[in-house]
Amino acid sequence: MKTVLVLGANGGAGGAAAQAFGAHGWRVIGLVRPGRAAGAGVSPVTADLFDAAAVAAACGPVDVVFNGLNAPYPVWSDRLLPMLTAAADIAEALGARHIYPGSVYTFGASMPPRLTPDTPFAPTTLKGRLRAQAEAMFRARAEAGRLRTLVVRAGDFFGGAAVNNWMNALVAKDLRKGRLASPGGYDTVHAWAFLPDLAEAIVRLAEVEGELGAYEVFHFENWNVTMRDLRAAAEQALGRRVRLSRFPRLLFHAAAAFDPFMKATLEMLYLWDVPHGLYDERLTRIVGDTPRTPLDRALRGLT
Repeated sequence: MKTVLVLGANGGAGGAAAQAFGAHGWRVIGLVRPGRAAGAGVSPVTADLFDAAAVAAACGPVDVVFNGLNAPYPVWSDRLLPMLTAAADIAEALGARHIYPGSVYTFGASMPPRLTPDTPFAPTTLKGRLRAQAEAMFRARAEAGRLRTLVVRAGDFFGGAAVNNWMNALVAKDLRKGRLASPGGYDTVHAWAFLPDLAEAIVRLAEVEGELGAYEVFHFENWNVTMRDLRAAAEQALGRRVRLSRFPRLLFHAAAAFDPFMKATLEMLYLWDVPHGLYDERLTRIVGDTPRTPLDRALRGLT
Protein backbone atom coordinates (compact mmCIF):
# COMPACT_ATOMS: atom_id res chain seq x y z
CA MET A 1 0.00 0.00 0.00
CA LYS A 2 1.37 3.39 -1.00
CA THR A 3 1.17 6.38 1.34
CA VAL A 4 0.29 9.98 0.55
CA LEU A 5 0.82 12.90 2.91
CA VAL A 6 -1.80 15.57 2.27
CA LEU A 7 -0.87 19.09 3.29
CA GLY A 8 -4.02 21.14 3.69
CA ALA A 9 -6.22 18.07 4.21
CA ASN A 10 -8.98 20.22 5.71
CA GLY A 11 -9.08 22.52 2.70
CA GLY A 12 -10.98 22.17 -0.56
CA ALA A 13 -8.20 20.81 -2.78
CA GLY A 14 -6.59 18.83 0.02
CA GLY A 15 -9.87 17.29 1.12
CA ALA A 16 -10.76 16.25 -2.43
CA ALA A 17 -7.28 14.76 -2.92
CA ALA A 18 -7.49 12.85 0.37
CA GLN A 19 -10.83 11.31 -0.65
CA ALA A 20 -9.57 10.37 -4.12
CA PHE A 21 -6.35 8.78 -2.87
CA GLY A 22 -8.28 6.83 -0.25
CA ALA A 23 -10.74 5.59 -2.87
CA HIS A 24 -7.79 4.23 -4.85
CA GLY A 25 -6.51 2.25 -1.87
CA TRP A 26 -3.74 4.56 -0.73
CA ARG A 27 -2.94 5.09 2.93
CA VAL A 28 -3.75 8.77 3.54
CA ILE A 29 -2.15 10.83 6.28
CA GLY A 30 -2.76 14.52 6.86
CA LEU A 31 -0.65 17.13 8.62
CA VAL A 32 -2.87 18.95 11.10
CA ARG A 33 -2.56 21.38 13.97
CA PRO A 34 -2.74 19.95 17.51
CA GLY A 35 -6.30 19.03 18.42
CA ARG A 36 -7.57 19.13 14.82
CA ALA A 37 -9.08 16.17 13.00
CA ALA A 38 -8.03 15.41 9.43
CA GLY A 39 -11.27 14.29 7.82
CA ALA A 40 -12.81 10.88 7.23
CA GLY A 41 -10.30 8.24 6.18
CA VAL A 42 -7.30 10.48 6.92
CA SER A 43 -4.86 9.60 9.71
CA PRO A 44 -3.77 12.81 11.45
CA VAL A 45 -0.10 13.65 11.92
CA THR A 46 0.82 16.52 14.22
CA ALA A 47 4.05 18.44 13.59
CA ASP A 48 5.25 21.93 12.76
CA LEU A 49 4.79 22.63 9.05
CA PHE A 50 8.02 24.64 9.05
CA ASP A 51 10.11 21.84 10.60
CA ALA A 52 10.58 19.39 7.74
CA ALA A 53 12.67 16.98 9.77
CA ALA A 54 9.99 16.78 12.47
CA VAL A 55 7.27 16.20 9.88
CA ALA A 56 9.31 13.45 8.20
CA ALA A 57 9.95 11.76 11.55
CA ALA A 58 6.25 11.90 12.45
CA CYS A 59 5.10 10.54 9.08
CA GLY A 60 7.46 7.66 8.39
CA PRO A 61 7.80 6.45 4.79
CA VAL A 62 5.75 8.48 2.29
CA ASP A 63 5.51 8.03 -1.47
CA VAL A 64 3.74 11.26 -2.45
CA VAL A 65 3.22 14.65 -0.83
CA PHE A 66 0.14 16.48 -2.08
CA ASN A 67 0.62 20.20 -1.59
CA GLY A 68 -2.85 21.59 -0.96
CA LEU A 69 -1.62 24.52 1.11
CA ASN A 70 -3.07 27.95 0.50
CA ALA A 71 -3.57 31.23 2.31
CA PRO A 72 -6.33 33.85 2.27
CA TYR A 73 -5.87 36.38 -0.54
CA PRO A 74 -5.12 39.34 1.76
CA VAL A 75 -2.06 37.61 3.28
CA TRP A 76 -0.62 35.95 0.18
CA SER A 77 2.30 38.38 0.03
CA ASP A 78 3.47 37.29 3.48
CA ARG A 79 2.41 33.68 3.79
CA LEU A 80 2.12 31.95 0.43
CA LEU A 81 5.77 31.47 -0.55
CA PRO A 82 6.89 30.42 2.96
CA MET A 83 4.12 27.81 3.04
CA LEU A 84 4.91 26.44 -0.41
CA THR A 85 8.61 26.38 0.43
CA ALA A 86 7.81 24.44 3.59
CA ALA A 87 5.88 21.89 1.51
CA ALA A 88 8.86 21.47 -0.83
CA ASP A 89 11.16 21.04 2.19
CA ILE A 90 8.91 18.32 3.58
CA ALA A 91 8.77 16.39 0.29
CA GLU A 92 12.52 16.72 -0.02
CA ALA A 93 13.08 15.45 3.53
CA LEU A 94 10.80 12.48 2.84
CA GLY A 95 12.28 11.72 -0.58
CA ALA A 96 8.70 11.74 -1.86
CA ARG A 97 7.15 12.95 -5.11
CA HIS A 98 5.70 16.44 -4.65
CA ILE A 99 2.40 17.26 -6.41
CA TYR A 100 1.28 20.86 -6.61
CA PRO A 101 -2.02 22.14 -8.08
CA GLY A 102 -1.07 25.30 -9.99
CA SER A 103 -3.27 28.01 -11.48
CA VAL A 104 -3.63 30.27 -14.51
CA TYR A 105 -2.47 33.30 -12.54
CA THR A 106 1.06 32.93 -13.90
CA PHE A 107 -0.06 33.81 -17.44
CA GLY A 108 -1.32 37.31 -16.69
CA ALA A 109 -3.82 39.61 -18.35
CA SER A 110 -2.28 39.19 -21.81
CA MET A 111 -2.68 35.40 -21.82
CA PRO A 112 -3.77 33.68 -25.05
CA PRO A 113 -7.11 31.87 -25.22
CA ARG A 114 -5.42 28.44 -25.36
CA LEU A 115 -3.14 27.76 -22.41
CA THR A 116 -0.87 24.72 -22.74
CA PRO A 117 1.99 23.57 -20.50
CA ASP A 118 4.40 25.36 -22.88
CA THR A 119 2.68 28.75 -22.69
CA PRO A 120 5.21 31.24 -21.27
CA PHE A 121 4.58 33.04 -18.01
CA ALA A 122 3.71 36.74 -18.10
CA PRO A 123 2.23 37.52 -14.67
CA THR A 124 0.64 40.94 -14.25
CA THR A 125 -0.45 40.64 -10.61
CA LEU A 126 1.20 40.02 -7.27
CA LYS A 127 -0.56 36.68 -7.01
CA GLY A 128 0.65 35.65 -10.44
CA ARG A 129 4.23 36.60 -9.61
CA LEU A 130 4.11 34.62 -6.36
CA ARG A 131 2.80 31.55 -8.17
CA ALA A 132 5.51 31.91 -10.81
CA GLN A 133 8.20 32.21 -8.12
CA ALA A 134 6.92 29.05 -6.44
CA GLU A 135 7.04 27.06 -9.66
CA ALA A 136 10.52 28.40 -10.42
CA MET A 137 11.65 27.21 -6.99
CA PHE A 138 10.20 23.74 -7.56
CA ARG A 139 11.89 23.53 -10.96
CA ALA A 140 15.26 24.69 -9.61
CA ARG A 141 15.20 22.02 -6.92
CA ALA A 142 14.27 19.38 -9.48
CA GLU A 143 17.14 20.42 -11.76
CA ALA A 144 19.48 20.22 -8.75
CA GLY A 145 18.33 16.66 -8.07
CA ARG A 146 16.74 17.58 -4.76
CA LEU A 147 13.00 17.34 -5.44
CA ARG A 148 10.66 15.59 -7.87
CA THR A 149 7.59 17.70 -8.65
CA LEU A 150 4.44 17.35 -10.72
CA VAL A 151 2.63 20.65 -11.33
CA VAL A 152 -1.00 20.21 -12.35
CA ARG A 153 -2.43 23.60 -13.34
CA ALA A 154 -6.19 24.00 -13.18
CA GLY A 155 -8.88 26.62 -13.54
CA ASP A 156 -10.93 28.08 -10.68
CA PHE A 157 -11.84 25.35 -8.20
CA PHE A 158 -15.40 24.48 -7.29
CA GLY A 159 -17.25 21.53 -5.81
CA GLY A 160 -16.32 19.11 -3.10
CA ALA A 161 -15.73 20.79 0.26
CA ALA A 162 -14.34 23.97 -1.30
CA VAL A 163 -16.15 27.11 -0.17
CA ASN A 164 -13.72 30.02 -0.52
CA ASN A 165 -13.82 30.35 -4.28
CA TRP A 166 -15.40 32.45 -7.02
CA MET A 167 -18.16 29.91 -7.66
CA ASN A 168 -19.41 29.67 -4.07
CA ALA A 169 -18.69 33.23 -2.97
CA LEU A 170 -20.24 35.00 -5.94
CA VAL A 171 -21.12 33.23 -9.20
CA ALA A 172 -23.43 30.51 -7.82
CA LYS A 173 -24.05 31.92 -4.34
CA ASP A 174 -27.77 32.23 -5.10
CA LEU A 175 -28.12 29.26 -7.43
CA ARG A 176 -30.76 27.71 -5.19
CA LYS A 177 -32.84 30.81 -5.88
CA GLY A 178 -32.33 30.40 -9.62
CA ARG A 179 -29.72 33.13 -10.02
CA LEU A 180 -26.15 33.29 -11.32
CA ALA A 181 -23.92 36.37 -11.09
CA SER A 182 -21.18 37.10 -13.61
CA PRO A 183 -18.12 39.16 -12.62
CA GLY A 184 -17.56 39.88 -16.33
CA GLY A 185 -19.05 39.42 -19.78
CA TYR A 186 -21.41 36.58 -20.56
CA ASP A 187 -19.43 35.31 -23.57
CA THR A 188 -15.90 35.19 -22.13
CA VAL A 189 -14.51 31.66 -21.85
CA HIS A 190 -13.33 30.96 -18.30
CA ALA A 191 -11.49 27.88 -16.99
CA TRP A 192 -13.11 25.95 -14.14
CA ALA A 193 -11.99 22.79 -12.33
CA PHE A 194 -14.47 20.54 -10.53
CA LEU A 195 -12.37 19.41 -7.57
CA PRO A 196 -13.39 15.72 -7.51
CA ASP A 197 -12.37 15.49 -11.20
CA LEU A 198 -9.04 17.23 -10.57
CA ALA A 199 -8.31 15.00 -7.59
CA GLU A 200 -9.02 11.87 -9.65
CA ALA A 201 -6.60 13.01 -12.38
CA ILE A 202 -3.93 13.75 -9.77
CA VAL A 203 -4.22 10.27 -8.24
CA ARG A 204 -3.89 8.69 -11.68
CA LEU A 205 -0.71 10.70 -12.25
CA ALA A 206 0.58 9.74 -8.80
CA GLU A 207 0.16 6.07 -9.65
CA VAL A 208 2.53 6.38 -12.60
CA GLU A 209 4.78 9.10 -11.21
CA GLY A 210 7.80 6.80 -11.27
CA GLU A 211 7.63 6.82 -15.08
CA LEU A 212 7.70 10.62 -15.25
CA GLY A 213 10.54 13.12 -15.14
CA ALA A 214 11.86 15.01 -12.14
CA TYR A 215 9.83 18.08 -13.09
CA GLU A 216 6.64 17.76 -15.12
CA VAL A 217 3.85 20.23 -15.85
CA PHE A 218 0.33 19.27 -16.88
CA HIS A 219 -2.79 21.27 -17.62
CA PHE A 220 -6.07 19.90 -16.35
CA GLU A 221 -8.65 20.48 -19.07
CA ASN A 222 -12.01 20.28 -17.32
CA TRP A 223 -14.59 22.99 -18.08
CA ASN A 224 -13.63 25.90 -20.34
CA VAL A 225 -17.01 27.62 -20.62
CA THR A 226 -18.77 30.98 -20.86
CA MET A 227 -21.31 32.24 -18.37
CA ARG A 228 -24.04 31.44 -20.87
CA ASP A 229 -22.80 27.84 -20.95
CA LEU A 230 -22.82 27.82 -17.16
CA ARG A 231 -26.39 29.09 -17.11
CA ALA A 232 -27.50 26.37 -19.54
CA ALA A 233 -25.95 23.70 -17.29
CA ALA A 234 -27.50 25.30 -14.20
CA GLU A 235 -30.93 25.19 -15.85
CA GLN A 236 -30.44 21.49 -16.54
CA ALA A 237 -29.38 20.97 -12.92
CA LEU A 238 -32.39 22.82 -11.48
CA GLY A 239 -34.94 21.89 -14.12
CA ARG A 240 -36.06 25.50 -14.47
CA ARG A 241 -35.01 28.89 -15.79
CA VAL A 242 -31.95 30.55 -14.25
CA ARG A 243 -31.46 34.30 -14.29
CA LEU A 244 -27.99 35.51 -15.29
CA SER A 245 -26.94 39.01 -14.26
CA ARG A 246 -23.75 41.07 -14.23
CA PHE A 247 -22.23 41.84 -10.83
CA PRO A 248 -21.41 45.58 -10.96
CA ARG A 249 -17.69 46.34 -10.89
CA LEU A 250 -18.42 49.46 -8.84
CA LEU A 251 -19.57 47.22 -6.00
CA PHE A 252 -16.21 45.41 -6.05
CA HIS A 253 -14.41 48.71 -5.68
CA ALA A 254 -16.80 50.00 -3.02
CA ALA A 255 -16.48 46.82 -0.97
CA ALA A 256 -12.69 46.89 -1.33
CA ALA A 257 -12.57 50.07 0.75
CA PHE A 258 -13.77 48.11 3.78
CA ASP A 259 -13.09 44.43 3.04
CA PRO A 260 -9.45 43.21 2.75
CA PHE A 261 -10.57 40.13 0.80
CA MET A 262 -12.42 42.20 -1.81
CA LYS A 263 -9.44 44.56 -2.06
CA ALA A 264 -7.14 41.61 -2.76
CA THR A 265 -9.63 40.32 -5.34
CA LEU A 266 -9.59 43.44 -7.52
CA GLU A 267 -6.38 42.57 -9.35
CA MET A 268 -7.87 39.24 -10.44
CA LEU A 269 -10.93 40.66 -12.21
CA TYR A 270 -9.15 40.39 -15.56
CA LEU A 271 -9.84 36.65 -15.40
CA TRP A 272 -13.44 37.49 -16.30
CA ASP A 273 -12.49 39.76 -19.20
CA VAL A 274 -9.76 37.73 -20.93
CA PRO A 275 -10.93 34.46 -22.56
CA HIS A 276 -8.82 31.49 -21.51
CA GLY A 277 -8.96 27.72 -21.31
CA LEU A 278 -6.54 24.97 -20.29
CA TYR A 279 -5.52 22.30 -22.81
CA ASP A 280 -3.19 19.30 -22.61
CA GLU A 281 -3.34 16.26 -24.88
CA ARG A 282 -0.39 14.63 -23.10
CA LEU A 283 -2.28 14.38 -19.80
CA THR A 284 -4.98 12.37 -21.55
CA ARG A 285 -2.39 10.03 -23.03
CA ILE A 286 -0.99 9.35 -19.58
CA VAL A 287 -4.09 9.09 -17.38
CA GLY A 288 -6.67 8.05 -19.98
CA ASP A 289 -9.85 10.03 -20.54
CA THR A 290 -9.58 13.12 -18.37
CA PRO A 291 -12.16 12.95 -15.55
CA ARG A 292 -15.05 15.25 -16.49
CA THR A 293 -18.25 15.14 -14.49
CA PRO A 294 -21.13 16.57 -16.56
CA LEU A 295 -21.38 20.25 -15.71
CA ASP A 296 -25.04 20.12 -14.72
CA ARG A 297 -24.30 17.29 -12.28
CA ALA A 298 -21.31 19.16 -10.85
CA LEU A 299 -23.47 22.26 -10.33
CA ARG A 300 -26.24 20.23 -8.74
CA GLY A 301 -23.93 19.66 -5.80
CA LEU A 302 -23.97 23.41 -5.13
CA THR A 303 -27.71 23.47 -4.65
